[in-house]
Amino acid sequence: MGVVWTAPFRIKITDAVVSGDNRLDIEVANLWSNRLIGDELKPDDGIRNGQWPEWLINGKPRTSGRYTFTTYKHYSANSPLLRSGLIGPVKILIAKKYNSEE
Repeated sequence: MGVVWTAPFRIKITDAVVSGDNRLDIEVANLWSNRLIGDELKPDDGIRNGQWPEWLINGKPRTSGRYTFTTYKHYSANSPLLRSGLIGPVKILIAKKYNSEE
């Protein structure tokens, strides 16, 4: 139905719901910084001694389990995670008029 990443965190679903049972699937993304912190818990398979990693040069899959690749370590495994994701309840509201700016 859409992407919501700033307040008021609302999406109009009127055109998608039908009488009877409906299913609502919500996909939630994490902040990139939290992913970088999480990857610091995995083995380091990045740049060493100024050299690009072999897996990258040869177009091979990574075996470390990391998702991210950066040329600089911005965070450590002990860095605090930032508040992210689906925080709080999800509510389906019925309104006389939908206004995305309220």
